[in-house]
Amino acid sequence: MMRDEPNFVELAADVDSLESEIGHVKTKIASEAVREEKSLQRTSCSSQPRQIAEEVVLPETGDSESQLCAQSRTRAISHLAAAHSGPQSSQLFLSTALSLGIVLVLMISVRVVVPPLVESIRYSWSRGQLRAEYEMSGQRLNNVSLKSLTEVSKLVSQRTGPSVVHINLKAEPEPLATKELSPAPKSLTSPFDQFGPGNGLLGQGSGFIIDTQGHIVTNHHVVDGVGKFEVSLSDGRVVEAKLVQFDSLTDLAILKIDADGLMPITWGNSDELEVGSPVWAVGSPYGLDQSVTFGILSGKHRINLKGTRYDSRLLGSPAYGDLMQSDVAVNPGNSGGPLVNALGEIIGVNTAIVGEHYRGISFSIPSNVAREVAENLIRDGHVSRGFLGVGLRDVTEEDIAAAGIKNLRGAVVARFHDDPQIVSPAKAAGILPGDIIVKIDAHKINSSGELMVLVGRAAIDSIVKIEIVRAGKAMVLDVKIGRRP
Repeated sequence: MMRDEPNFVELAADVDSLESEIGHVKTKIASEAVREEKSLQRTSCSSQPRQIAEEVVLPETGDSESQLCAQSRTRAISHLAAAHSGPQSSQLFLSTALSLGIVLVLMISVRVVVPPLVESIRYSWSRGQLRAEYEMSGQRLNNVSLKSLTEVSKLVSQRTGPSVVHINLKAEPEPLATKELSPAPKSLTSPFDQFGPGNGLLGQGSGFIIDTQGHIVTNHHVVDGVGKFEVSLSDGRVVEAKLVQFDSLTDLAILKIDADGLMPITWGNSDELEVGSPVWAVGSPYGLDQSVTFGILSGKHRINLKGTRYDSRLLGSPAYGDLMQSDVAVNPGNSGGPLVNALGEIIGVNTAIVGEHYRGISFSIPSNVAREVAENLIRDGHVSRGFLGVGLRDVTEEDIAAAGIKNLRGAVVARFHDDPQIVSPAKAAGILPGDIIVKIDAHKINSSGELMVLVGRAAIDSIVKIEIVRAGKAMVLDVKIGRRP
């Protein structure tokens, strides 16, 4: 019976052996699993380096290989980030440099290319405008005959010629020194040589008929100091003339002849004539009667005759505070003749030139002044002028600085009238020396000469409002215009 019972000792040994084999297999399987996991980890470290956003977690175990893998993975991520950041920085730098380059090129273009381009465009526009004007003027000149100006000049000559006279100045009983205005140049035959020395011909001038009664207007300096006058009419008649009256302040005189069939000139409005308007001068330069010259009105309200032969005598007088300037050829002998517009109306009395002979600058007394003076001389025998009773001067830089007013224009009251027996209207109204007169009624004053003209033309006993500047403050005074003594 002992042989048939199982041997538990052997069975236990077999079980232990089997368990050992199983444990060995488990160990082997575990080892293979660990190797497989490490292999997978190595594959992940090498094949997925671009997953830089994944979180790196070091294993808690002390496995050196896992730590090595994790460190390798960390280095790979760092290198990959550096690799990515490098190109981005380079691209940013290149983009910035490119932008700066474009801006620099644009700036250089603006400085170098744009100015010539703008200038070229401007020149092109200007040339286009000039070409348009050139072509248009050519067309208009083709449509408008040049005979038009010739026709106008001819009509002006025909209209004014019968009214313009030539004045010979005759001495009595002995010939006197030739007048300053008279001598003809030696290059021309003098109109006086035909009479010979002893015929008493002193000089010459021009004039114009203003009414059918035979009144003739001329310059005072033409007839000044002469007793006999001989007037040649356009129809060939030569008649004696007498001096009616003169006004030295305006350099105007009135002669009178007894003749019938006279054709007076028409008065024009000198105030309406604009600078640049065509004008004609008619007269007897150097004795060449019925001469007509053409030009334009160059300026108005001239007050300075500096450079003329009359400046020492005429400067500062009211008459020469309102001259008209033209470039019409006026020479000795033209004095007293008319300056006319395109309608043949007189708008000025030729009176002075710069220098001894024509230089392109001629002066004439406005027709509105001449007409008023002529009517006064014929009607009253004198010219009544307004009077303030003050001595005037122009405003200086010192006056402007003292007043504290920029661009101050006007006339400074320097003193009152010297004669204590003559009442000064300005003084009676409260004006003081040093006051600056800047306006009279609605007229702004630019100079002392302009003020003298306005006061001289003001009606006697009329009340005018005079604006003054005193100590930098403006005030208005009512002044009663007196009569010039």
